[in-house]
Amino acid sequence: MKKYILLIIVAGLKFFGCEDKVEEKFVSEVPNSFTKKVLIEEFTGTWCGYCPDGADRLEDIITNNDGNVIGVSTHSGDAMEVEQTYFLETTYQNLGYPSGMVDRISFDGYVSLNRGYWDFIASNQLSNTASCGLAIKSNVSGSNATVEVHAGFASSHSGEHRLSVYLIEDEVTGTGMGFDQMNFYNSDSSSPFFELGNPIIGYDHNHTLRAVLSEPLGNEISNAKLTSGGEFIEIYEIDISSFNKNNLSIVAFISYVGDTYLEHEVLNVQKCNVNGFQDWD
Repeated sequence: MKKYILLIIVAGLKFFGCEDKVEEKFVSEVPNSFTKKVLIEEFTGTWCGYCPDGADRLEDIITNNDGNVIGVSTHSGDAMEVEQTYFLETTYQNLGYPSGMVDRISFDGYVSLNRGYWDFIASNQLSNTASCGLAIKSNVSGSNATVEVHAGFASSHSGEHRLSVYLIEDEVTGTGMGFDQMNFYNSDSSSPFFELGNPIIGYDHNHTLRAVLSEPLGNEISNAKLTSGGEFIEIYEIDISSFNKNNLSIVAFISYVGDTYLEHEVLNVQKCNVNGFQDWD
């Protein structure tokens, strides 16, 4: 009888051990082609009464392009402000709110653009053939996340290329002026923000940039990796205890850095849950 009880206990331990085990995933070899995805970096702030419209347009563009457009909202002058916002504003000469950069390309001499241009430029960028791509492997242990980012190339590249990695959070809410969203559309019956209040209390701030894991302009990719089949790998660690880990994502992108900011361009971008895996696609 004791023998059978022991066998049951051992079997139970094996069962529960298998249930708790998480299958490790591995990034595959660098492919010959990649899906072109587009990055939109939105400049926003809770004090900006026109910014709800910018956020709404960004959501529409993301939804209408099957996830191939990835949004990041960089806040200024509120409780969600990060140093990267100032760096981007000064580097790319942002002149207003809401505004945004689409793959950081210039249009009529500007990189930071009025929200009316985002959809048009994103569509043009999506028609480009991607010559590089990314894969992300991210794991959470306790209050820390370890993020492994792979940048791969399908053809040879020249010039300076950089890898940037962001931590973003959805559904960020709070109380007070730092979170309540000013709303100039409160009296506009044609707006989705009609009669939601001015400010909107309990507003959900999505795609909110929380931290930059790389250097502000990205980590430089070795020239030796800028070849067909080349692969550049960086590993980052970050404390995520201040955020809701269920709403966190990693956004990584490869940029070409030209002689001036008007010649910079994001070549491709990838997104992954903070405790997830995204292979090349």
